[in-house]
Amino acid sequence: MSQRLTGRVAVVTGATGGLGAAIARRFASEGADLVLTGRRLVQGEALASELRSTGVRVDFIAGDLSDAHAVDALAASVESLHRRIDILVLNAGVISYGPFWSTTPEEFDRMFSVNVRAPWLCARRMHTMLSSGSSVIVMGSISSFTAYPDESVYCMTKSAVIQLVRGMARELADRRIRVNALCPGIVGEAGMSQDAVAASANPVAVAADNDSTVPLGRPAALDEIANGAVFLASEESSYMTGSHLVLDGGILA
Repeated sequence: MSQRLTGRVAVVTGATGGLGAAIARRFASEGADLVLTGRRLVQGEALASELRSTGVRVDFIAGDLSDAHAVDALAASVESLHRRIDILVLNAGVISYGPFWSTTPEEFDRMFSVNVRAPWLCARRMHTMLSSGSSVIVMGSISSFTAYPDESVYCMTKSAVIQLVRGMARELADRRIRVNALCPGIVGEAGMSQDAVAASANPVAVAADNDSTVPLGRPAALDEIANGAVFLASEESSYMTGSHLVLDGGILA
């Protein structure tokens, strides 16, 4: 490995999900010191233990970052552990499926709370710890740019993420802090895409239908999306800010 992130401190939210864990593993392989957070304590501690065995420093802090108090606790821990952040990955997300008229107010609030409010809360609370030249990566989606049946409210939240990224990029540019969105399409192995397939009446047919919508003919591997996160975190993307990296196999082409 090239060790592109050696000596850098990376905070990854939503690290107990499939994509968050994949990003954490790739960052560890590139030499980053990690502070991971997520709602599932057992899974988080297991991931942290796994990555420590590779020789990198890893801490896990459990919490639901839609709660401002949990964000304050995370920020205080990061400050105590490292005193700075070089890479901030705001990855946590949730989805509730169904047409807009069947989405409950509670589901609406939860999606906006986790998908939009939580990254804003984290960036708001931790921006003073971001080092000059650091990178902020906010998890978008191809749903940021189009609408899908039974995902109207989720698509709204991911569209809002793009505007948040653009605004933060302009407001942090004078400190050479870059802010970009990482926008996956259909992801295999684990995550929201596979949760939807598994919950369907005919998972095999739904998976085949999903694949047929991808010009490359298959879903992304988790590592392929994590590779995009490494690119955005590293100096290889040093002139990229206020933008988005779409990794969708050509769906939006």
